[in-house]
Amino acid sequence: MNLTQLRYFVAIARNRSLSRAASELHVSQPALTRQIKLLERELDCALLQRHARGVALTDSGRILAERAERQLRDFEQLRSDISDASFAPTGRLRIGCPPSLGPHLLLHPLTVFMQNHPKVVVEVQENVSDQLLRAVLHDSLDVAIVSTTVPETSPHFVTEPLFREPVWLFGPRQRANGFARLKLEDVPLILTQSNNAARDVVEQDAKNSGRKLNVVAETDSPRLMLEMIKAGLGYTIAPYLTFLNQLRARELSGRPLKRLAVQRSLIRRKDRPANKAMQLFRSLLRSEIEKACREIAKARG
Repeated sequence: MNLTQLRYFVAIARNRSLSRAASELHVSQPALTRQIKLLERELDCALLQRHARGVALTDSGRILAERAERQLRDFEQLRSDISDASFAPTGRLRIGCPPSLGPHLLLHPLTVFMQNHPKVVVEVQENVSDQLLRAVLHDSLDVAIVSTTVPETSPHFVTEPLFREPVWLFGPRQRANGFARLKLEDVPLILTQSNNAARDVVEQDAKNSGRKLNVVAETDSPRLMLEMIKAGLGYTIAPYLTFLNQLRARELSGRPLKRLAVQRSLIRRKDRPANKAMQLFRSLLRSEIEKACREIAKARG
């Protein structure tokens, strides 16, 4: 059994026709038939059933088609990895990140990466974590930074925990003593839509303690949320780094909510090994993660 035979067989299985597979592979049909016969002889079983409209897979053929596709995909990845190790990375790097983390984690690594590797086209998608998880699963992103209430575990993902980020209450600028005395259930809240890790962890905590949150508005736009808060329309709950710059500029007040936190993790699909571009970007991301951890440590004080 060799890779050529596996490629031929997968093409036949996909087209359900010897003639169409031969045309796709740019080989003669007799040559294709000869290789399949050799494959059947080696495996000592029939792989195809011929009929008037083409061919159908036997039970053994279905098993081989599934395994052969995986083997061919792994071989192509191996060839790509070896090529990556020898040459500068090319192609595309598709990265996902929640809007609140982009300025803190992505901007500097992207600047360095794009300057050093101009042959790689970088795509950046900002979205809520639930949508980023789906994008990685559906192979429309290579890697994503996501937020969860606990470290993400899935048979489909390789997950690298980055850091735990405390959840804070943010509101209009006011005296520290007054802000500290506010009770979460008493303030009007402007929150993100559902399927948000920070909202989930706070709502679960409120439910466990028998409290009810007063949600008056919802938006997934950090910019709009900030303007609404500054206009005195309400407060919000969010991971600490979301409004760190506004805290420093004294545009907002904020305080941590008990020991509530979200988990930040880097994910990719298990069947998509990290290529050279992804590895290089991950190495650049490390210093930004260390800075984020230092900021969080200072906030915990």
